[in-house]
Amino acid sequence: MRIILTFTLLTIPGVVSSMNVTGYSGGGVRITCKYETKNTANSFCRGDQRSTCSDLIETETKDKWFNSGRFSLYDNTSSAVLKVTIRNLSEEDSGTYYCRAKDSYTEVNLKVITDQQNRSVRGYSGGNVIINFKYEMKHKNNVKVCKTAADQCFTVMNTNRTTERKHDGRFSVHDDRSADLLRVFIRELNVNDSGEYKITVKVSEDYSIFSQFNLDIRDDDCCVKSISLSAAAGASVNISCKYPQSHISDVKFLCWRSGDNLCAEETSVKESRRWIHEGKIQLYDDREKQLLTGRISHVTEQHSEYWCGVQSDQGHKSFITQVQISVTGSSMIIPLVLVFLVLITAGLLLLFFCKKRQSQGGDSSSQTGPGKHEVVSHTGCDYEEIKDTHQQLPTNPSDSSNTVYVTAQLPTSLSDSAATVQKATGDSQCCITSAEDLNYAVVNFHKKSDCPDSVSIRKNQDYSEYAAVNHLTA
Repeated sequence: MRIILTFTLLTIPGVVSSMNVTGYSGGGVRITCKYETKNTANSFCRGDQRSTCSDLIETETKDKWFNSGRFSLYDNTSSAVLKVTIRNLSEEDSGTYYCRAKDSYTEVNLKVITDQQNRSVRGYSGGNVIINFKYEMKHKNNVKVCKTAADQCFTVMNTNRTTERKHDGRFSVHDDRSADLLRVFIRELNVNDSGEYKITVKVSEDYSIFSQFNLDIRDDDCCVKSISLSAAAGASVNISCKYPQSHISDVKFLCWRSGDNLCAEETSVKESRRWIHEGKIQLYDDREKQLLTGRISHVTEQHSEYWCGVQSDQGHKSFITQVQISVTGSSMIIPLVLVFLVLITAGLLLLFFCKKRQSQGGDSSSQTGPGKHEVVSHTGCDYEEIKDTHQQLPTNPSDSSNTVYVTAQLPTSLSDSAATVQKATGDSQCCITSAEDLNYAVVNFHKKSDCPDSVSIRKNQDYSEYAAVNHLTA
């Protein structure tokens, strides 16, 4: 249908071409019309028919802009083009227009979308701003941002990628085509940045669209420009940011900055005195105190710069206070601490079980363990424990008539199993069978004839070079 319409227009005498133009309310468009015959007078008119359209602007001036109300006209004779600018668009401006140069006409079908209004952007000294513009065009060749009063401009060329981010000094432009958003970033604001700005987007060779905004930078005493905090890696920090009274009803936010992206991750709160929890950020806005408080958990060296700010109802964001977090230690500290705690716990449990086993072993050997002496009672027999001493034996057995000496022959091998007990004052001698590897024997000695002839030997007694046996005379 478009091909048929274009062919029909080209067959009509005087009609050069036709174009469709989309603009946004509050903004403007710049249209470029080509002509073939130079004329003393050029005009831009509106009407459904070229023969009946009424002129909106007309001029005989060449190679110079001519202004009339919301319209401007420029006849570039060297390129044989007529440039037309329309400012402060509204939905009522939608309709059919014609560029007219003598008998040459270019039909312009203008559609104005009510989406954006003239805006005033407020920022704060030392802070940043993000200004969002929503456009439907999918293919934008370049973007230009200008401060109109000082003719300060920079241009950002876009590629075919879905998103593109370019910057020039403190200015950046992010063209997010998937969201049809154009975001303008201005960093490190100062009062000299105040003024009128124009953002121009080149849609095609035929036309461009533009938006204007007034940037007002203030140095408000209510707000701290920067806050420095410190925390260990993986720990949490509490933040507290004041904001101006003029932003009490606005949305508050906390942004994490990553490189050129001022707001890589954002958490916002829209109501007063209500906690909002998103990811590792908690926020609370107390509008009576004009105070935004929050908590950032699991901080890392990569997430060390945040910004407190406000978002106006027109869509732009003002970054007021920088929150700089100094992260100490390494992210490996917490795993190492956990491993250390596990090792300590395991060691304590092992020590507990060892103590418990030793305690149980002591209880079971309390009657026969080392250093313990037992008096064994047999019917009709009295025994006395052997005293474990380290005294030197008398050289003469007659020195003590009531003492029985035991000579324990230590086994030289596991097969040795006998120890000899000898009474120094008598002729009798008895043999005692011992357990293997004993150093000495506990001997229960008796005088009565009806007592057993054998003597018990107990294992694992403390070593002694000899044992003294008290002879019971009763």
